[in-house]
Amino acid sequence: MKTTLLCLFLCLAKVSFSQEFLNLDFEYEIRGTEIPKKWYIETPGYIAKMDETEKYRSERSLMMTSNSPAENQFAIFTGNFPVTLAKGRSIEFTGHVKTESVTNGYAGLWWSVDGEAGVLGFDNMEKEGLTGTNDWQEVSIRINVDKNATDVTFGGLLTGLGTAWFDDFDIRIDGKRFEDLPPRVTAPTMEELEWLQNNVYPLSTYDPANKSDKDLEIMDSLIGDTHVVGLGEVTHGSSEIFQMKHRIIRFLAEKKNFGIFSMEANMPEAYRLNDYIISGKKNPTELIKDLGFWTWSTREVLNMVEWMKLYNTSKKQIQFTGFDMQFYDLSIKELEKKFKNHPTALDDLIAIKQLLDKTSNQHRNSRLGAISQEDKDTVYGKLSRVREAIKKLKITRDRMAWLHQNVRIIEQYMDKTIFSRDKFMAENLMWIRSQNPGSKIVVWAHNAHIQKTMHGMGNFLPDSLAKDYVSVGFAFARGTYTAMGSQGLTEYQSEEPYNGTFERFFEAIDTPFFIIDLRSVKTQKPTFGKWLLEKLDFRQAGAMKLEREFYETDLSEDYDLIIFIRDSSGSEILD
Repeated sequence: MKTTLLCLFLCLAKVSFSQEFLNLDFEYEIRGTEIPKKWYIETPGYIAKMDETEKYRSERSLMMTSNSPAENQFAIFTGNFPVTLAKGRSIEFTGHVKTESVTNGYAGLWWSVDGEAGVLGFDNMEKEGLTGTNDWQEVSIRINVDKNATDVTFGGLLTGLGTAWFDDFDIRIDGKRFEDLPPRVTAPTMEELEWLQNNVYPLSTYDPANKSDKDLEIMDSLIGDTHVVGLGEVTHGSSEIFQMKHRIIRFLAEKKNFGIFSMEANMPEAYRLNDYIISGKKNPTELIKDLGFWTWSTREVLNMVEWMKLYNTSKKQIQFTGFDMQFYDLSIKELEKKFKNHPTALDDLIAIKQLLDKTSNQHRNSRLGAISQEDKDTVYGKLSRVREAIKKLKITRDRMAWLHQNVRIIEQYMDKTIFSRDKFMAENLMWIRSQNPGSKIVVWAHNAHIQKTMHGMGNFLPDSLAKDYVSVGFAFARGTYTAMGSQGLTEYQSEEPYNGTFERFFEAIDTPFFIIDLRSVKTQKPTFGKWLLEKLDFRQAGAMKLEREFYETDLSEDYDLIIFIRDSSGSEILD
């Protein structure tokens, strides 16, 4: 196996870590699967599952077996070790491996240390791996972890043909054994629920038509003087969450002087909707549909837009903006409008659209990474000429900034990946902020985008804004939500929370709607609230109906506040 291939894969396989539970003996599976918790498994051309028959010491092992792999394919499973415990220290990683008929490759362990500049240390037993047929054998890796390490990943691998089993992993740090504690799978205790009941801020309703905001007054102190508030959603199709967000947006606008609304929607399309709420131009239903995703084409969003239009008849006003870069069509049209009498720039824009159309499947279902580098280079060259042409236009500074931003949207569209999209979202949000200095912005997006860690947009906000940003995650316990699935776009039943999920705690108290301040919990570290500082399973669904909805989440690191709604129903799609 090529070492470089594994190194490249590791850059994409970072998973969240836990200082207490790593599942080193593979005893705990992801609910409803045969995959062990805490391990990211990539097995093109192989089959991987937990095996209760072949095992070294515990109740099960992890088995990987070849299934007609292509050349250079290999099976790998990845865990993430707490870097703070490892950097600057010596690590010994030991495990037990059994093989059967392994040929044209080997089975073994691996360990990787990464820093800002790249790989700082790496060992994958390429020369010491097991081949052929072997009963359980102890194998180990020793590696010194650089003090500048930012990530430490480890696991096992199988290359070539055959079958390998892995079990009974052990890690020693400077000779001291790492203690792998079991995960939380028990029901909430009475003491934990009593603490939770006493530490939430109850809300009376999610209905934005409610005339009293008395229950929302706590948001005044929870948000304080913050200028940017991110409102998440645990799915893209919960009516109650949408309505609660509408209600909070009204409160922030009316009581906290928030004047900019910014949505997980394509930027130029969102600004067209802004024309409606400012001056009533065009049909709001059609403009919402033009945002390009069914997720926003709902009665709940339309009701919010109509409120914004009504609100804008008062002394205060709110703007509707978007920060996404999923489409390029309208950005090109915005630019073409200004270059009708500039043949060279217009020809460049027409050629850009033709190149992008070639790889976009009817303009609206483009795939990430579908544009060839050759086409990208061609588009970049033409966009450079368009930028120079913009500079020569005799237009206002604001209008010029808008045209340059549409060029940037096209560039982002070409370069977007599942990792870069949130970075571009943060960049566009900062552009909106720069065009509205001093304004307060409320952001509407999925939980995964507004969160402060990993690849979330909140993690890419500059340091200058980091302390001026509040991340509000949303959760529900039971009910339905609208999504795309096996039955098409319709309402689906949600997976019920179980012991070991945050939602199981939340639904167990006698308060159907509430806010909890995770920042306060982190500061106080209460005995009966410490589960909020742990990594438990948390619902993370999106626009698709997934068989598995709960994933391990570090709630207190991802969000500042959580708003909980016990029961959900599907959002209402516009006709």
